[in-house]
Amino acid sequence: MKKRTRVGFLNILSTCLLYGISIITAPLFSRLLGTGGYGNVSNYNVWVSILSIAATLQTQATLANAMMEYPESLQDKYQSSVLSLSFLAFAVVSALILLFLNPISHALNLSKFFILLVLFQSIGTYGVNFMNRKLTYEMKAGRNMLLSLGTTLATLGLSLLFVLMLPQELRYYGRIVAIAAVYGLLGLGLCVFIWAKGRTFYNREFWRFCIPLAIPYVFYNLADLLLGHCDVIMLRQMIGDSVSGIYSMAFQLGTVLYTIFTALNNTWVPFFYEDTKQGNGDAVRSSAKNYLELFTVLSAGFILLGTEVYHLFADRSFWGSTNLVPLFALSHYLNFLCTFPITYEQYHKQVKMVAAATIVSSSINILLNYLLIPPLGMLGAALATVLSHGLQFAAHYIATRFFLGKGDYPFGITLCGKYALYFGVVLLLVYLLPNAWLIRWGLGAVIGIWELLRIRKRKALI
Repeated sequence: MKKRTRVGFLNILSTCLLYGISIITAPLFSRLLGTGGYGNVSNYNVWVSILSIAATLQTQATLANAMMEYPESLQDKYQSSVLSLSFLAFAVVSALILLFLNPISHALNLSKFFILLVLFQSIGTYGVNFMNRKLTYEMKAGRNMLLSLGTTLATLGLSLLFVLMLPQELRYYGRIVAIAAVYGLLGLGLCVFIWAKGRTFYNREFWRFCIPLAIPYVFYNLADLLLGHCDVIMLRQMIGDSVSGIYSMAFQLGTVLYTIFTALNNTWVPFFYEDTKQGNGDAVRSSAKNYLELFTVLSAGFILLGTEVYHLFADRSFWGSTNLVPLFALSHYLNFLCTFPITYEQYHKQVKMVAAATIVSSSINILLNYLLIPPLGMLGAALATVLSHGLQFAAHYIATRFFLGKGDYPFGITLCGKYALYFGVVLLLVYLLPNAWLIRWGLGAVIGIWELLRIRKRKALI
């Protein structure tokens, strides 16, 4: 229990520090870049995320399964071997992109310079994510915190330096170059470190174990990315950079909740694997209940305080998307609910099932964006994302409850539905009382204190 509490505390501490940095710097960059520049940076980051998934085979996603399959003495060798596999795949994709650079630049509406930066940052982002996943499943939360904070602070410092050197209309160049430089150089350095530890560039057994698991993860992660970001791309293409930038600012605040979810998930998932492997069903259900309760309280508090925080977070020119913040929180909450069936599927190596359900949800999201953006604009894009995440949860729950898990699935609809109902009531209250900030903040304080007392009583975060 002490180990779980320590890991959870460090993950939450890291998240709070990153959240604090985000809150402090977001107003600064929204003013420095303007709505159009902010939209350009958001669009660039989406393409980096897409390429870092599609071109690297997502081999880091197999590390948890490898830890169940191979002894500890082979982990470094496995990691360096599958890292080489990813670099081989990335080299092939990069060569194709460079060969067709002109038509790709035209199709994506990105300059050739930015496409080259996308390539450099993508492989670096993969390296950072690989190390993050490695440290997560090795339960080295302290090192993970240092990696996250170091990356964020380096990006912030270099961004400010480059942005302030450029005129207003070109400042987004400075932001993009700074992010690419930090992630590219750091990520490649981490890859060299992993190779030096494992010293295994090719192992047939490792590659044969990795590839069948990794390839479905590529489709799953791409579909999940599109599920969460195709709204930004489609708004930019259908309406313009400025609207995309205003929408992205509210979306950016919403990602704070996703960051908290990631920190808690990095605590819960490794222990789920451990408890499930040992057949400790009571511990699995108990920790899931604690996790559901904690994240529901945090999500409710987030939307209760969200309006006023957003007005501090963003320049007045971005306030047109204030009403979208609770919808983004709802999307992240539905995504959080998905983690229970998805983690169960991943533990049982049913990655194809994970990918199929998410691909269908993403396809529906694209269709809904296409239908809803023209009449509703930003609101249509946000609603499309909410509906798609709801369908994603339904698909994964049905697959695990009635097909994969049958009678053994530990996370029933009664457990999840109870907390989802609580969150829904708070969400309704937020929209009914948009100007009653004192009531909303007072309620947020009450449920926050209640949850702290609950944590103290059970002597465990999750």
